Amino acid sequence: MQDLDPSRAEGVRRLFDLMRRVNSSTDTAGVLEEIAGGVVEVLGFGVAAIARLEGDFLVMTAYAGPDEIRAQIIGRRTPKQRIMDEFRQADRWGILRFVPHGRVDDEFLDNAWIPDYEPDDDPEAWHPEDALYAPLYSATGELLGNMAVDFPPDNRIPNQALRDLLELFVVQAGLALSNAQQRERLAEQVRLGEIVKDVAMAPSLVGLGSTLERSVEALSHGFGAVQTWIRCFPDGEMGRSEHTACYPARAGAAGGDLPDLRPDLVRGAWVQGAAVHLTVEAERSRVLPEARAALQAVMRQHGARSMVVAPLGVGVELLGYLVVMRATEAVLSEQEMSAVREIARELGRIVLNARLYERESRLVAELQELDRYKGELIATISHELKTPLTSIIGHTELLDETEHASRSVQAIARNAQRLNQLIANLLNYSRVQDKREHVRTTVDLTELAQNSLELLQFQAEAAGLRWSLGRPDGKVTVLGDPDELGRVVDNIIGNAVKYSRPGGLVAVCVRYDDETAEVAVSDTGLGISPIDQTHLFSAFHRSSNPEALSIPGTGLGLAIARRIADIHGGDISVESQLGEGSTFRLRLPRADCLDGAASAPAS
Repeated sequence: MQDLDPSRAEGVRRLFDLMRRVNSSTDTAGVLEEIAGGVVEVLGFGVAAIARLEGDFLVMTAYAGPDEIRAQIIGRRTPKQRIMDEFRQADRWGILRFVPHGRVDDEFLDNAWIPDYEPDDDPEAWHPEDALYAPLYSATGELLGNMAVDFPPDNRIPNQALRDLLELFVVQAGLALSNAQQRERLAEQVRLGEIVKDVAMAPSLVGLGSTLERSVEALSHGFGAVQTWIRCFPDGEMGRSEHTACYPARAGAAGGDLPDLRPDLVRGAWVQGAAVHLTVEAERSRVLPEARAALQAVMRQHGARSMVVAPLGVGVELLGYLVVMRATEAVLSEQEMSAVREIARELGRIVLNARLYERESRLVAELQELDRYKGELIATISHELKTPLTSIIGHTELLDETEHASRSVQAIARNAQRLNQLIANLLNYSRVQDKREHVRTTVDLTELAQNSLELLQFQAEAAGLRWSLGRPDGKVTVLGDPDELGRVVDNIIGNAVKYSRPGGLVAVCVRYDDETAEVAVSDTGLGISPIDQTHLFSAFHRSSNPEALSIPGTGLGLAIARRIADIHGGDISVESQLGEGSTFRLRLPRADCLDGAASAPAS
């Protein structure tokens, strides 16, 4: 059977049929079984086993061969590094790796499956300790797994024709596995997207409480949780808990069961911007050191084996956290953890909007009170101004009478001084009201751009936009107020998202030269006419383009942005063509790089 030249066409045909079945399958486990079975059925090997890469381990998940051997093969976990070391000792047969007996160390043999039979003295005979591997790669060169074969036809070392056919199998197997995994990832993305959509579409207009209740139910169902909580606090990280929602709502599941996570979150997960996975048996937690033991007690109370904790917040403000408890210790996949982070960001925006609405209601009441006070103040000031003025006017009339001149001049001086003091007090009050202390600290423009893109990511994706961030390897630092500069970056990136058509691209580039740092935001949106560009940074200016006017706006954002840039010694400029897109550039003086980062401009 080793002489495959006459049957090569038949082998290729059967390979084609097999790959057609494999590529039409939606079950990754079935794909791997089909491939392993094909190596045995088509090429005549006695055993074929496929290990799938899972983290840092290659796990045997598919097998074809004698049933009595299956139990020894399936489920075996081999460190990826051990297999890579084995590859380096192997003879290269194209993409195949052949390790003849005697070359493998004893430690590897102790942990490997070795056929039990007496070897033949023929140098071309297959030895029980010979190993033939085939790493499985995707089309982009990503290692997906490994195929191992044993008992070649006639129990002899495979000849070139058999190797060629096996290579065809390996290449197609890698592509088929890649396609199957891609289908799995897409299905997972759809599932997680549904969870994110359910949270994003929660009816926040009917109250924060009902929004959180719907969101926590969607989280619980989506991640198969035994218990889920969302807690938020109204006054930042030191405020008391304002709203708590849990699902299922049952005795002993109230938010009061949870320990105070704020100190741990402020120092750990919130700083890192990450969700935290904690198991019921973990002996320590790097980011939840104080609350770990109490959280594990709550897990045991609800029959959970692990939990995920994610902070809720927007910008630099921590607003609350969510907790998802599960009956398994299995770590959520990277896609699932990414969805948890996205949901946490979305809930942060919902909570922030609710808080802003509450603040707006309070401000309306305060403005109404201020309006009443303004009327009283005007009446009081009018009275205070009128009284000395009446006296001044009266005594001025008396100046014509000589015997009263001295007394009148004294009265005029006294009341004039009273008016001068009143006006000086009013001016001082105005200055105090308008005074603003500008923070001067080191600000990383790259971090501001990343934060802004994260904040606007959901809006951009909802609008069907693509985005990119170009940045140097290190920090790009300036001196200024991080909140004000963040407002400028948010504004120019937000405008690019707002005025771009579906399918467009928003490209953000952070760079610097010897003296200035720059954030450039380019879009493929509506563009700005030359006439509108001349008034673009004026307060209350709106575009003359009817399509742009249909998008809500106040006309104040760019005026404020330019004022902030001016205060920081920088400027904002625009380059645009109507109908083709715009590029806004924020330029600021560079700060000295205190940590030595950003030592060379980005290309």
